[in-house]
Amino acid sequence: MDKRILNFVCIVMIAAASCEAAYQHGMTMIKPSEQWREALPTGNGMIGALVYGSVNEERILFNHNKLWYQGRIGELPDVSGELPVVRKLMLDGKYREANEHYRKKLRELGFDSALARYHPALDMLVTTDTVKMFEDYARTVDFETGEVEVKWRDGEIRFSRKLFVSIPDDISVMSISSDKTGSVGGSVTLDIHDLEDSIGQDGKWFDPGFTYNTVVDGEFVVFRADGSDGGEFGGVLRVLAKNGTLEPDLKAIRFSDTDEVVLIVGFFANEPADTAVPRLKKQLAALDGDYDALLSRHEPLHRKKFNAMGVNINLSGKQDTPNEYLLLDAYRNPASTELVQRLFDYGRYLLISSSRAGGYPAGLQGIWNGDYRPPWGGLYGINENLQMTYWQALPGNMEESMMAFYDYFDSHLDEFRHNAKQLWGCRGIYIPPFMSPESGVMRHTAPHVMYWTDAAGWLASFYYDYYLFTGDEDFLRNRAIPFMKEVALFYEDYIVKDENGKNMIFPSQSPENQPADKMIEDPKSGRIYKIKVQINSTIAIAVSKEVFHNMVEACELLGVERDGVKRWKKMLADMPDYQVNEDGAIREWMHPDFKDNYEHRHQSHIYPLFPGNEVTEESNPEIYEACRVAIEKRLVIGLKSQTGWSLAHMANVYARLGDGDRALEALNILSRCCLGQNLFTYHNDWRKMGVTMNHNYGRSAPFQMDANFGIPAAVMEMLCGSTPDMLRILPALPTQWSSGEFNDMLTRTGTRTSARWDMEKKEIVLALHAERDALFDIKFHERVAELESNRPEAVGSSAYGEHYRRVKLSKGEEVRMRVLF
Repeated sequence: MDKRILNFVCIVMIAAASCEAAYQHGMTMIKPSEQWREALPTGNGMIGALVYGSVNEERILFNHNKLWYQGRIGELPDVSGELPVVRKLMLDGKYREANEHYRKKLRELGFDSALARYHPALDMLVTTDTVKMFEDYARTVDFETGEVEVKWRDGEIRFSRKLFVSIPDDISVMSISSDKTGSVGGSVTLDIHDLEDSIGQDGKWFDPGFTYNTVVDGEFVVFRADGSDGGEFGGVLRVLAKNGTLEPDLKAIRFSDTDEVVLIVGFFANEPADTAVPRLKKQLAALDGDYDALLSRHEPLHRKKFNAMGVNINLSGKQDTPNEYLLLDAYRNPASTELVQRLFDYGRYLLISSSRAGGYPAGLQGIWNGDYRPPWGGLYGINENLQMTYWQALPGNMEESMMAFYDYFDSHLDEFRHNAKQLWGCRGIYIPPFMSPESGVMRHTAPHVMYWTDAAGWLASFYYDYYLFTGDEDFLRNRAIPFMKEVALFYEDYIVKDENGKNMIFPSQSPENQPADKMIEDPKSGRIYKIKVQINSTIAIAVSKEVFHNMVEACELLGVERDGVKRWKKMLADMPDYQVNEDGAIREWMHPDFKDNYEHRHQSHIYPLFPGNEVTEESNPEIYEACRVAIEKRLVIGLKSQTGWSLAHMANVYARLGDGDRALEALNILSRCCLGQNLFTYHNDWRKMGVTMNHNYGRSAPFQMDANFGIPAAVMEMLCGSTPDMLRILPALPTQWSSGEFNDMLTRTGTRTSARWDMEKKEIVLALHAERDALFDIKFHERVAELESNRPEAVGSSAYGEHYRRVKLSKGEEVRMRVLF
């Protein structure tokens, strides 16, 4: 290798490592938080903590992701005989009758079920003695460690409260310290927060739904409660003081004249307190109580997860501007690169902290919730929300966080099979679009829920993607193919043929939307009936095609299911083509009875482009452009119908369309209307400024975290998109991101990809490491003028033209390139 190429290789290797080394990840706030929605979050994937309050009094609100209550699981009757009835009503044009048919029949049969609600566990209330007016107040969260810190100065004394939730020990640990010996004093107890902070839509306080008791036993404070569906729950706090004194009373422990106080909390969920409390006391008593020692056990595990992949679009800008200033700037100007960088890091941090193997998947609020009746119960929304939560996980190299997703759905397969049989008379599985984690049995009977049969199919894409991103053939054989086969069997039984022999999927649903010409007014009551039962929704066609295609690809790769492959190829051959309406937009329903409705938050009909991978500029340019028209209609005509999460979805769609500035515009709108002070995202504009939907829940627009999770996915799509046969480098780079880098992004081509770019120099340096054998094209954002590589034999010309190159790698091989434009 000559000197020029050697120098180039060194440059690429430095670029691939620089994201982790150069950039510090976290955020700072300079105002105290008045309520839990403004708290700083941390968690270990199962236990979440929200740190909020003031210098004198601070609360740490704890959640445990297995605490759900007030759910009812009824016996699902066999109503499969009603499917032909509904289909005949629809073919006769009686859509209103078909809309309500299944719900009425289930009610007649006495079906009574309800989804459970996600509820808080307990609070730790900490008071810290003060003497003078505080100064130099700040609160921070370190995304690389999960440590939250609140610090201030009282006269000449500097105080600090630090907290993390330990991954290896499943405990919360807090340290209260100062820089003056013997100056730390205060008290601590375990309780629940003021119910005034949990006001519902009717303006009334919520009953927490359980009874609880707090007692002090020496150095321990014990909180025990009943009322969760799984039984008792609570926590045990151990208080340790370095010098000074501890004074227990009935409900709290006071500490005085100490150098440092360490507060360690252990938790139990759905376990008898008489068993759990002694166990936790023994566990906590065995710990040495040194904060730094306990942090040193946790920090490497969290840091490894966070730094497994990274993005830096803010190479030369500030990194430490407090949130408050970033948001004030975003209200008057486009979101700064520093803010978008922080939102990327934050979304990544939040998923790592709320999802891990052995726990439940992250919900609507991730793992953090202070309401006893949270919006929509904190359910799993599997017609958009849960999928958006995990879009970032595989490209972001967050495989452990994904395991909670796969483990959860695999554990309920028998119930999903029961749903398919009882509701539709089909083999395979039917996954309800709305779920709570204790059961997979269908419980919500609204038409827009009942008639959406594609939740399982959409989830199946994540199973096949796991193989594409990681190259794990064992997972493909033993988990992905079995799950996808269940979905394929359902579609084989559910799909019927039209008069032309093409596949027909009905009843179907385009999630939560209704055709513009199917909002029917009752002449007597004046009520508007929104028809949610539909024929051939585009998403149903797209998802079912994807399932059959992925099964064929996977099974042919492994040489299994040969008979099934023949059937699935025939099903694919009989799929109808996508349709374009008179405006040039892809149609949302592929049937003449249904007129497109642009004023809606869901963008389900764009599934073939995103989040699916079927339609690209190369594979189907006509539908690709029709998707562009469709999303424009949503952004312009339907802007007042959008939400925080739909704007995040829109940014992902524009990234797939190669329009980085429009993708960034969607994030700008989101930043201006749906971000809280702590950068939590909201369902809609909580200030009611006339943008997005207007939907309040008690005193606030609903807090939900799906947009927080969707933003990192959009940023990654803007920088590096992929299908199994094409890697897109900087496909949608916004004008203002003229330089930057990313490292160790996983892609569907089976390569781990790192890049650094400088648009002023018209240069990209790129490193690809093959996780499996890979043959694919690379698409660059413009024509390649010059390309240097350490392995020129692995990089060749492409049939697509001068914007592309063809790459062939064997598993474990790495190729590095310097590309000039």
